[in-house]
Amino acid sequence: MNVRIVVADERQASFFDAVTPRSPMTERGSLHNERSGKRDIELETDRPGRRYGGSNGVGHGMGGVEGAHHGVTGEKSTVQHELTLFAKEVARKIETDRARNEFDRLVIVAGPKMLGLLRQSLSNPTQSMLAGEISKDILRQGPDVILKAVPIEAFETYRMQ
Repeated sequence: MNVRIVVADERQASFFDAVTPRSPMTERGSLHNERSGKRDIELETDRPGRRYGGSNGVGHGMGGVEGAHHGVTGEKSTVQHELTLFAKEVARKIETDRARNEFDRLVIVAGPKMLGLLRQSLSNPTQSMLAGEISKDILRQGPDVILKAVPIEAFETYRMQ
């Protein structure tokens, strides 16, 4: 049985295969989020709308700071949007590899925000292959730490016969 272990953070996702909890992992590639770590202003081409004055747009006084300028935006943060796009890219790779029968079980290791975005981006057939979700940001801690984080149950075969 082949377990695909996906370890991700906001900047990178690495893909590993493991057959047993003690065998070395085999790296199966990685994806990089080139736009991660940039500020909103570096990612956007236009500035958000501006308004002058206090809250409710009613001139000076009345709860606003006189002469203050306020950003006007109802949109999601550009950084959040870029992270969501990266999570979808990672999920597409997982889906493609599943369709090619490259793994039997799936384990995802990521920080809480990234884990949630990945979970939302996976299809039902892929979610049914999940043998573990670990909410830890350990991508840069090395293969030994990653493999130890994977639950041993992920390597057990189905006993449904």
